[in-house]
Amino acid sequence: MAVDNQHKLYSESKEDWEQVRDCLAGERTVKSKGELYLPKLSGMTDEDYTRYKKKVHFFGATARVADGLHGAVFSKPPQVIGDMSGEFSETLKDVDLEGTSLLQFSSDVIWDAMMTNWGGILVDYSKDAEKVSLAEAKAKGYGAFMKWYPAEYVINWRYGLVKGRERLVLVVLKEPYAEAAPTDIFSEKAYTRYRVLRLEKNPDGSYGNYIQEVYDEKIGLKSPSDSAIEPVMNGKRLTFIPFYTVPGKLPEKSMLLDLSYMNIGHYQESADYQNGKQYTSIPTPYATNVSLEIDESTKKPIPVHIGGTKFLTFNNETGAPIHVGFLEFTGSGMNALKDGINLTESQMAILGAHIITAEKKGVESAAVAGIHRAGENGVLGAFARNTTEQITKAVRCFGEWNGYSEAIMSEFDYQLNTDYDLSENNASILSVLLQGRQAGEFPKIVLFRFLKKLQAIPEDWDFDMFLEETDKDTVKVEPLILDEPKEDDEPEENNEGGIEESTPEEDE
Repeated sequence: MAVDNQHKLYSESKEDWEQVRDCLAGERTVKSKGELYLPKLSGMTDEDYTRYKKKVHFFGATARVADGLHGAVFSKPPQVIGDMSGEFSETLKDVDLEGTSLLQFSSDVIWDAMMTNWGGILVDYSKDAEKVSLAEAKAKGYGAFMKWYPAEYVINWRYGLVKGRERLVLVVLKEPYAEAAPTDIFSEKAYTRYRVLRLEKNPDGSYGNYIQEVYDEKIGLKSPSDSAIEPVMNGKRLTFIPFYTVPGKLPEKSMLLDLSYMNIGHYQESADYQNGKQYTSIPTPYATNVSLEIDESTKKPIPVHIGGTKFLTFNNETGAPIHVGFLEFTGSGMNALKDGINLTESQMAILGAHIITAEKKGVESAAVAGIHRAGENGVLGAFARNTTEQITKAVRCFGEWNGYSEAIMSEFDYQLNTDYDLSENNASILSVLLQGRQAGEFPKIVLFRFLKKLQAIPEDWDFDMFLEETDKDTVKVEPLILDEPKEDDEPEENNEGGIEESTPEEDE
């Protein structure tokens, strides 16, 4: 087989990936695909179809949901666990040798993998870095780096038993690139390169060292374009492929795929509705038992125009009574189309995990709301946890390859947020906690934990700092104590029997 041979799961999934990506790209992309997403109605000319397509808008429900899901994962900053040196923290500010921080890299991975539920992180090493010392490599910006390959670029793979465990033994990565055209510096010519990552086979059938081979379309795909690359980590050949599939071992259905199908269906139903409105909402004038005047030069009926203040008259050669009126649509056909659109929008709201749904008119019980959100959080939470695990493995390999000890890297752990509590009762709960705190019914630690969960206090505050800051801002009001008058301190009476008042001058 050729190097560009595709895995069966890749071939089965790529149309789904394309559809989800098109829905996220929006109206311009969806419309550019023409009849793939909006079939031409029977009897339509190309001109009719163009008008049919222009009248409808694509509702970007899938993109809005994706934005919400991505925002939920990064609503709290990822947690980095481990005793990381300051130098390694600086290394994590550029994980791809292009200035991308680990935070931005993980955000990009989550966003892209969310669409397809497949892709991978390759940890590799600059060729030039192996020719110089580690210090010189760092000074020149060489070293290990991480690179994300979207689903469409991971075209083939195979697992095998390596020392009794199932491991990747082959990965084929597609790498499109472009070069300036030989005869025109202002244009480019596109090519494709295939990077093969594999474990060599030993004479006894076991798997050995890791090698890379590159096949370039510009040169030919029958054999590698150069000699095999034999990556070395800290002076030793690798016995594993440093490629980490996200979020799992194999492609699975995207969490956005079902929503994208509903989104396309909504687009088609909206097109039919808009098209129907065009023909049914505008009354059409008609006249019976009338023969139109003939143009002598063309021998064709002269069109009758409506509008203006002139009364139109017609020739009547039949002698039958003339009736003039307007054709107007009656019936339930348009209502059926509208009801179908409303149903589709409701289904999209359910699939969209309340991110695109309109405010409910009724009251959803707390139990039902909890069940809905538990399911949604389960899907997104599992995705985030699996992706977190693969990012952690990739960073550990990246760190070791950049000269940090295995002991230090084994302590590293990167955890994305998996707490997506979308409860609408937070304000009520906070009110109860504050009232209970004032009444002395709740300890301060309960209030601290809830405020921390709501991100209402800084992320780096611990409980002691919370107490310290609240004590600073507490306004202490001393109780007002009135002195009891003494028995012999009787007020003096004036000559009229009233209380004698002193003047300001007397007070001084």
